[in-house]
Amino acid sequence: MRILILLCSFILALFGMPPAKAQAPAKAATARNWTNSVTMLPTGGIAVGNPMARVQLVEWASYTCSHCAAFARDAKPELTALTRSGKVRVEYRTLPRDALDLTAALLARCGGANRFLAAHDAIFAQQSAMLDKAEAFAATPPAQQPTPTIGKRLEQLAAATGLRTLVRGQGVDDAKITACLNDEAAQKRVIAIAEAAQAAGVEGTPSFEVNGKKVEAHDWATLKPFLTAS
Repeated sequence: MRILILLCSFILALFGMPPAKAQAPAKAATARNWTNSVTMLPTGGIAVGNPMARVQLVEWASYTCSHCAAFARDAKPELTALTRSGKVRVEYRTLPRDALDLTAALLARCGGANRFLAAHDAIFAQQSAMLDKAEAFAATPPAQQPTPTIGKRLEQLAAATGLRTLVRGQGVDDAKITACLNDEAAQKRVIAIAEAAQAAGVEGTPSFEVNGKKVEAHDWATLKPFLTAS
């Protein structure tokens, strides 16, 4: 046995050790996607992005406001990139102007934090059709009759305007949708945002605040420099 061991040692010394397997290069760390960081605030606002972002943006918007829909469309690519990278954090504050607005605001939040952005974007993308259906519903007998609660009126609007179907498509079931529309505490939270905005002097939508200061910007082209200035 000793001779065999010596012979193997001699062969290894003569021809060298077999090469070690090459180490696979270390994978680069994947940058965090901050759009997945969504916080539903006690005040009713919804914050998306890095809490320590250099730019803290507040947006006041209405789901029935055409200028807000235009902003959502125009800002989407670049604002999403800025939020994803952690440079900007956006807090969305909805200002309901009427019952339909309140319906949309409640349903945008209905699926919870993880579904908010998709629902928010989808509502604005279908705003035109939603408003047309709301106008048609307003001319029907059910719209002329009072409802026992605010929630029941919101249920009518959600069904008539396609909002129920839209949110159901985001993975929220009918029972949850009905519960969200009839949640009086949630209704009050959303309405409280409008009251606070009025007290703060916010006069229209969309309006914006950057790092605690209101800015004179009402579209993406005007707002962007405030977010990207070094």
